[in-house]
Amino acid sequence: MRKQGIIYMTMVIVFLVVMVAVFYTYELYKVGSREDTIETRIRTMNDFIDDLRLDAQRAAYIAGFRTMLALEAQIIETGSFLSDAGEEFKEPFYNGTIGNTTPDILKGQSFSHFLQGVNQQSGNIGISLNITVLQITFYQTDPWNVVVDILSTVNIIDNKGLAEWNFNETFTSKIPIEDLKDPIYSVNTLGRFQNFIKPTNISDFVSDDNKTANISLHIENGYYKASDKAPSFMMRFEGNLSDSTHGIESLVDISFLEKQEDIVVDYTRSIVDYIYFGNQSTNNKCNFYNMPSWFKMDSGHLSDYEVDQLSYSNC
Repeated sequence: MRKQGIIYMTMVIVFLVVMVAVFYTYELYKVGSREDTIETRIRTMNDFIDDLRLDAQRAAYIAGFRTMLALEAQIIETGSFLSDAGEEFKEPFYNGTIGNTTPDILKGQSFSHFLQGVNQQSGNIGISLNITVLQITFYQTDPWNVVVDILSTVNIIDNKGLAEWNFNETFTSKIPIEDLKDPIYSVNTLGRFQNFIKPTNISDFVSDDNKTANISLHIENGYYKASDKAPSFMMRFEGNLSDSTHGIESLVDISFLEKQEDIVVDYTRSIVDYIYFGNQSTNNKCNFYNMPSWFKMDSGHLSDYEVDQLSYSNC
């Protein structure tokens, strides 16, 4: 009898040990399974944030480029410059409107339209997203691009309560100005001379044997070169002809202006665009070898375009 009791107690102990082991294993499985679920969800949300940053940059590029096209069209239509380009870029960029109108080129392309689409997309994968735009800034850091920064607060919550992010983010996009219209030409030629921004590919304007084919090509094609004596692209939206470290300039093709009705051609001014369309006084040179009679250049630009190598006279 005693022997049977010992056997019984042994079986009970073994049973309890097995039950404890099963229970412990089950609890570890539950904890591990939950941790795997949280880890997977966090990874999904991290991927979503990475995609959000890339998509926001692309959306800012599209909205920014179309904003400048829309404002160019407004300048041509009204014949007036903007009073503050950095400020007046913001409304069409974010809202897609200029005053009470919505230009066709901005319909469905504004940055706020992008945010609406992202909110809908996040809901489809069980995420609540809230992006609040705090500040939009347009500026230039080089002659050939406009940069837009969108300072925002971002709140992302998993709808199952597994994870949450709150952070500040600046979405930044760089927008090339190539092939955009120069507002200085648009306003000063009654919208008839649309000069598109094209960086010059010419480095030697006058050859060693005084041939002027390159500078003539530069003028005919309306090319631009970087110059810290000239206004930047954003300044040109304002009609501001002051100098900028991010300045660009072209040479006005007087022969083209001569063909336009109702445009008074000034043959006394330097053909450097911001000087020709401005009112500053300059010391001009004339009668350059192998150049048209209308080709006049101020003394401050002679070496820039290598025409100081040519014979010329004072005007």
